[in-house]
Amino acid sequence: MSQRIVAAYDGSDYSERALDWAIQEAAAQEIPLKIVVSTGRPVGVDQSLYGPFLDAVQEESEKLTRAAVAKAKDAGVQVQGIIERGDAAGVIVYEAKDSSLVVMGKRGRHGVRGRVGSVSAATASHSPVPVVILPESWNPAQRESRSEDESFEGAVVVGVDKLGAKNKAVHVAADYARAHGLTLAVVSVVPTTSYLPMNSSELERAVQEQLLAPAKELTDQVAEELRAKYSDLNIVTRVLQGRPADALVDASRTADLLVMGSRGYGGFRGLLMGSVSQSVLADTESPLMIVPNREK
Repeated sequence: MSQRIVAAYDGSDYSERALDWAIQEAAAQEIPLKIVVSTGRPVGVDQSLYGPFLDAVQEESEKLTRAAVAKAKDAGVQVQGIIERGDAAGVIVYEAKDSSLVVMGKRGRHGVRGRVGSVSAATASHSPVPVVILPESWNPAQRESRSEDESFEGAVVVGVDKLGAKNKAVHVAADYARAHGLTLAVVSVVPTTSYLPMNSSELERAVQEQLLAPAKELTDQVAEELRAKYSDLNIVTRVLQGRPADALVDASRTADLLVMGSRGYGGFRGLLMGSVSQSVLADTESPLMIVPNREK
């Protein structure tokens, strides 16, 4: 695997924001950047217009690529721009195979409000390397202001489940946090008792304690294993409550980066991206890194 970042670009505001993030990351790591522009597959074009249509698409793609490459060069990044014909997600996944990271916007030029862009979801599901997806609303200067014990500002948040430190996402998150001088927040989520049918406050409290104790034990165990490997990394633990996807989306409102595995402990064999990852991808408010952890 080459140490190189692939940035998916189509000229939209979403991909422009992702390109800026990719350029900053390439500069920070001092590694090359490959900017990928897909022309897509022409559909429903009259045969008599096919040639001129492809020429126009190619010309527009070359214009976009030149502008993106110039921006990266101005930032001092070694960059290559390529134009590929074909399905956008397929092109990006293909280019990712000899890279270390993919960066893209959540929605592209043809994104539909109200659902995750099909290209970003498909790429996160099939990419052999981690994929960072930038939400359309990401602006670190306008994050929510919260108390210290409720905020994840200055931290990389990684969600853990019964896989614990065996989850590849945990180590990718730790590497990123250490490289960028950020805190690593290891979090677990337990359901609140409001989701459970109870009429006794004592029973509710007892069940909540039984849920919280193993979750706290899990995060502490993961943190202990990581501290043995990353002695210079500041690691904190937090147990969140609620639906897993909702709790992680809430954490993203103050986090610098949210990291998740593509499929968790409870994922069905053959399912490329778990339901929690898909839900978080739909609503995250910080950059989200999806790390492939499925069996090959």
